[in-house]
Amino acid sequence: MASPERKLKILCLHGYRQCGVTFRERTGALRKMLKSMAEFVFVTAPHAIPGSEDLEIGKQYGWWFSDSSCYDCNAETCVDIGFDDSVEFLRRVLKEQGPFDGVLAFSQGASFLGMLCRMQMSEPEVFNFKFVLLVAGFRSLQEAHQRYYSAAKMTIPSLHMIGDTDKVIVSSRSDEFAEMFENPDIIRHPGGHFIAASSAQKDGFKSFLKRFV
Repeated sequence: MASPERKLKILCLHGYRQCGVTFRERTGALRKMLKSMAEFVFVTAPHAIPGSEDLEIGKQYGWWFSDSSCYDCNAETCVDIGFDDSVEFLRRVLKEQGPFDGVLAFSQGASFLGMLCRMQMSEPEVFNFKFVLLVAGFRSLQEAHQRYYSAAKMTIPSLHMIGDTDKVIVSSRSDEFAEMFENPDIIRHPGGHFIAASSAQKDGFKSFLKRFV
């Protein structure tokens, strides 16, 4: 457990078409309500999305692509371009910036984190998180990733945030994803594809994180 003299250190993995900076901005309310308990470290996936340059927000990034140049969370393909590079990138982050108590991840980042949780079961010396916070998580449909979804449930403590009206990752996919974890904590909200931060969600996050401080 974390020492009571310090805050929990949480690594943050953004969603597709985001980066560390934009994810930090979009988690402002969450960071504010948890500032007494945790510090957050944001990183950017190593793969820039081709043609994604935006004058206001800059380039957008992803953890892997489901075809030659983009990612579709609904595509069942045999392609996962960049996935292995992203795993190696996270290995370097953990070595150079860790250790981390836990990980917060959103959308494609949460799908990626789910597979890292499976890796942790065989490589605890590398992936040694105490807990994970998964928002709009889902099971990857890429053929090469199905090996991470064995019948055995992942035992790492997990908190799942699910938006009942999420049109990007429908709630049934996030429900199925949560069932892959042993005794998952679940926070539901009536909204869509974002991190909700009302008083109800605040209480849920704090109650979960108190187990690790």
